[in-house]
Amino acid sequence: MHEFSAACSIVEAALETATQHNVRRVVAVNVQVGEFTFLIPEQLEFNFEVASKGTLLEGATLNIDIVHGRIQCQECGYEGVAQTPGGLSPEIAMFAPMQCPSCGSSATVIVGGKEFIVTNIEVEMEGPDDQICPTEPAQCGGQAHT
Repeated sequence: MHEFSAACSIVEAALETATQHNVRRVVAVNVQVGEFTFLIPEQLEFNFEVASKGTLLEGATLNIDIVHGRIQCQECGYEGVAQTPGGLSPEIAMFAPMQCPSCGSSATVIVGGKEFIVTNIEVEMEGPDDQICPTEPAQCGGQAHT
């Protein structure tokens, strides 16, 4: 159940940014999650809801952008999206050596798909204009960014 600790990390990072910038409420948190993190989006969303209760994030939407796994072949130099070996479910295939779709070699390394990043948060600011402010973490400063 590593989704709960991941959700707590998301809440912690968003709260830190929000409290530094006099945020009234966090409307949404946008994250990138690599498919090789093995985080299940539905479980991450549920745990985010639980972890955010009683905070500025309560009721916020968690928007998850899945980053596909990428491999690089040490034999032919191919770099691209990792493909599931035939006949295996994606959950099991992630533990199998990734074969290069170009030359078939198993001499591959993972170069993408391990991301777990809070890309930005969308907030309602304290103050007279009370606008929604999508922002990079720690860069809001009370200004609306588009």
